[in-house]
Amino acid sequence: MWGCLVVLLAVGCVGHLLAVPVTVFDLMAAQTPPQRPDWSVWAAGGAVSVLTALAVAASAGRRRPARWPALLLRTLALLALCTAVTLWIRDAVGTGNWTLGSTLESLGAGVTALLFRGAVRRWERGRPMAGEVWLALVPFRDRDEEAQHYCVVLRRRYGHAEVLQITSRNKDARADFIRMPNDGWDVVSGRDHWLEIGLPPRRVPYRKFLKDTPQGPCPRATWRQVRRPRPAAARG
Repeated sequence: MWGCLVVLLAVGCVGHLLAVPVTVFDLMAAQTPPQRPDWSVWAAGGAVSVLTALAVAASAGRRRPARWPALLLRTLALLALCTAVTLWIRDAVGTGNWTLGSTLESLGAGVTALLFRGAVRRWERGRPMAGEVWLALVPFRDRDEEAQHYCVVLRRRYGHAEVLQITSRNKDARADFIRMPNDGWDVVSGRDHWLEIGLPPRRVPYRKFLKDTPQGPCPRATWRQVRRPRPAAARG
């Protein structure tokens, strides 16, 4: 019972922060005489809602260096959903009882955020995303065979992902490989790793990824090197 109450309280608190612009407007309108919020109140309320939505969206998705565009889109989507639910509850309940309306609006926005977070986590499960390290059956370049390798997902395509293969063979003498730190994705082997960057990415069908979750995020320094434009001669 106490666990349910704690969850309900947490959902209500998150929802209250997301619904602040609407609830504060109604609170000031319910005063005698009615008041209208100025720009500073709108700015503060909007900032609270945006930061809360950003935190919820960030907790829903996996940590990876290439997630900012998706994170911003999810934040905007969550704000739009919560605003729509809050205004719908406001119209259904009315503004005569601010306490009841604010409570229901906060709960509605909080439940919306909870469902949104669960949907994002479910959608990402088993989906390789750019900037992540995964274990997959990666094809050879010179023959029609494949082998189990760790790889960095470069981008998603229809039916397959474009990846860069990781190897533990020393490639310091190769200009088309860079040394890749183990931070965040390999805390067990203790081996050095190299990542191919001067060759076209390999195509791996999604069914060839061998786990439901990534090994971890690609180290940020490595990802910056991967995304850095290179001269045509270096790309080969």
